[in-house]
Amino acid sequence: MNRMGYYDNNVLGSLTLWPVLIGLGVLPSFIYLIASINIPETPYYLLRHGRKEEALDVLTELRKNEDESVAKQEADEIENEIGDSAKVFGIVKILKNKQYRNQLIAVFALYANLMLCGVNNILFYSDLIFKEAGISADNVTFATIGVFALQFVMALIGAKFVDRFGGLKVTIAGSIGFIVSLTLFTVSQAMVYKQNSAVSSPLHTTADEQLLTNGSAFASVTHSTFTAETTSLIASAQDGANPWSFVSVLAIGIFMVAWSGGTHISTFALLGELTIEPTRATCFSYGNAVMWTTSWIVSFVPPYLQEALGPYSMVIWLGFTVFFLVYMVICIPDTKGRTTNQIQAKFGGQTDSSASFGIVLTEVESLNV
Repeated sequence: MNRMGYYDNNVLGSLTLWPVLIGLGVLPSFIYLIASINIPETPYYLLRHGRKEEALDVLTELRKNEDESVAKQEADEIENEIGDSAKVFGIVKILKNKQYRNQLIAVFALYANLMLCGVNNILFYSDLIFKEAGISADNVTFATIGVFALQFVMALIGAKFVDRFGGLKVTIAGSIGFIVSLTLFTVSQAMVYKQNSAVSSPLHTTADEQLLTNGSAFASVTHSTFTAETTSLIASAQDGANPWSFVSVLAIGIFMVAWSGGTHISTFALLGELTIEPTRATCFSYGNAVMWTTSWIVSFVPPYLQEALGPYSMVIWLGFTVFFLVYMVICIPDTKGRTTNQIQAKFGGQTDSSASFGIVLTEVESLNV
């Protein structure tokens, strides 16, 4: 059962109309299919197949505000990265080499940071947060829709930030936004809990009964594990919104701005810049496994965290965010305005000044493991 049908059975996503909502996913897929006809092949693909002129045309088109020499220099760097062989390095070879291993760790960290900031915890339980803030049950759905609309708008703006400041800076800024948001959220929930410490039985609405009757295992786990702390918060919101609950809503807004306009956009741009042609496929394959595993964890465990930690259930995501922020600042090189050789020199334990043209494939084997 999706979020939008949780409190209002009169909108798409209700027990009877949820297939319509799922079917709407065909529309953006169809639009992309049509639009993709005009998307050119990537410069990497074209150069790998010896189509340099086409690659230069694509790079020139992508770098409209740059001199033509910039496109030629980038094409030379890509050719150097690809080398004479289009071989793909396996996981064993990557783990044995210091430079490749650091690439893999960076990819894992960025993918994990994308999910372990707690984004699914926020998205999947946003209805509960908004109702707790005093928004009527009839309007909670629209508040949730507003959150997703904010995601779309910030994604458009975030792309400009990545172009101007680079992927690493935007990712770091997003993590700082998460820290501010999660701290605000935790403080506000703790204050509401303190002011509403009365214990009551778990909330069980007609909508919940319909969900359980229809055999939703996830809904069963979610609603059966809500604790007395959460119930008291919701009950107090129904009687009159607690001002601290609106701070929770503000925190959610800050979080979505940081994620949609920052980390979500910048991470994927950064991943391509941190890896090289022979390692990219393997790093991305294992990195995607990390991302989807952490995504499942962040989606599944919130009810249990709520039961165990009450108003402090988001602290675990705050801890992960701080950890990954420190790692990014210390270990991940800034890619803005740097060549592939300079970026890889950082992973290999060298300084930018020692990075010479051709290090990526010719000298990398001599790096210390």
